[in-house]
Amino acid sequence: MFDYNMILLDGSIDLTPDTDTPAVSTTRLDATGAAVIDLGEGGTPASGLSCVLILPTATEDSYTLTAVLEVSDEEAFGDVALNLQEVAKFSILAATKGEIADTEPPAVVIMRFATDKRYVRLNATVTTGGDFKAVKCYLTPYEFTIL
Repeated sequence: MFDYNMILLDGSIDLTPDTDTPAVSTTRLDATGAAVIDLGEGGTPASGLSCVLILPTATEDSYTLTAVLEVSDEEAFGDVALNLQEVAKFSILAATKGEIADTEPPAVVIMRFATDKRYVRLNATVTTGGDFKAVKCYLTPYEFTIL
């Protein structure tokens, strides 16, 4: 499907409040399917990368997914004040930037970003009781959708 080394969230686990913990390591967590991606020294190329968020149909009503792409110079994203930066907030209808309502999927959302930071992760939070199913998120150098 795409380069496994560029997958932020692999869709192996349904995205719920129990599994929406952001990654803090380049080692993929079986409990969440999430990992931090090491872009290498210097971050992205000057032309940037695209981040593709794939949302299958959600089954619950009145729930929200807040999805933010974050970068840092620390793999563990530990020092929030100094190193963590938000580079993209995913939204579909853009009523609130970074939030996706349960009525909006199925959808594919693409955000283009560039950074000089080394590490990137998806921070996706689901409101209590929500279930956005097998969400996937990956990076690609292409500016168009690759599914």
